[in-house]
Amino acid sequence: MDFELPGEDHPARKPVRAWFEANPRPGGRQLAEAGFVVPHWPRPWGLAADSELQLIVDQEMKRAGVSPPRNPVAVNNCAQSLLTHGTDAQRERFLWPALAGEETWCMLFSEPSGGSDLGALRTVARRDGDHYVVKGHKIWTSLAHKAKVGVLVARTHPDLPKHKGLSQFLIDMDAPGIRIRPIIDMSGHENEYNEVFLEDVRIPADRLLGKEGEGWALSVTQLQTERVALSRPGAIWGHGPSARELVEGLSEIGALNDGALRDEAAHVYIEGEILRLLAYRSLSDRMNAKAPGPEGAIHKMLAAPHGQRVVDLAKRAQGPRGMIAGERPFPSQLADGHDPYDDWDYAFWFSHAVTLGVGTQEILKNVVAERMLGLPRELDPTAQLPWSQTRRT
Repeated sequence: MDFELPGEDHPARKPVRAWFEANPRPGGRQLAEAGFVVPHWPRPWGLAADSELQLIVDQEMKRAGVSPPRNPVAVNNCAQSLLTHGTDAQRERFLWPALAGEETWCMLFSEPSGGSDLGALRTVARRDGDHYVVKGHKIWTSLAHKAKVGVLVARTHPDLPKHKGLSQFLIDMDAPGIRIRPIIDMSGHENEYNEVFLEDVRIPADRLLGKEGEGWALSVTQLQTERVALSRPGAIWGHGPSARELVEGLSEIGALNDGALRDEAAHVYIEGEILRLLAYRSLSDRMNAKAPGPEGAIHKMLAAPHGQRVVDLAKRAQGPRGMIAGERPFPSQLADGHDPYDDWDYAFWFSHAVTLGVGTQEILKNVVAERMLGLPRELDPTAQLPWSQTRRT
């Protein structure tokens, strides 16, 4: 590895720090227009920042105690597609409210019959004049109950093979025909997931994202795209508690005096350091202008169960008190109110979703096996057949 993190005297740091000193409590729109929400994007949306400047922005934002607008589907996954493949009118309509956190987005991808197999989806969009008419059923849709905008994948060409007849649309989540039903989970917090029913929903044709039939390629890219968050060691998608904080907390409450627990803590700590080095290797590659590759699948495949082990050990170290909500495992480590994952309880409850979201462990193992180890691809006898002939009843 060859990297050098930008130091306190780095010349690019001064204007960023000066901006936060002049704007101590910026709103989402201010952060977006300053280019700090997606600094690696081109202007005016970002700063056209390289990895070094992105890291500086992340560090200075954290130093100022400022959190970026929370709109993960737009910022982390889908808005990049709008930037690249959208029309000028679509970019003007959707991008600023998305980056400013004024309009929450959701991804209408997963379906009850398809699981992680996006190519098996059944939701159909039929062209009718200057509209598309959509009928279908989505599930596990994060934030649908709050979203103003949905990124919908639907089948527009049933007679093409399953991966070639898909298209994407930007839809208003309050459009007639959309019904949202929450899925209540064990966290006790406001529901994260929802079912979404679409009954003859009419979408203006100018809401098609990219070209008709390009939905599969857009979806794969969106599932692989994440905002460049280079300095986050947390156990839940880079947020929340880390293995280092776990060990500090266990030491604080005297739990490391237990030999068996100490061994577990050492194991988890070593995992955390391996993941930290993998992140540094990714950072080194980017600072040396190397394009990201499928190695991101390895990081996610290792990080998701590691996060579960971090929060699980914290709860077990509490003994019976760990079963009571609100009983913080480590008194000195309090949630700061900006990120729910900072709460150890919530991180524990939510950690089980991390091995499913944005690619299950099984999907990631296939990526590693086929694209990195060169093993034979999984056989799919339906891959080249028209979807209408393979449709399950």
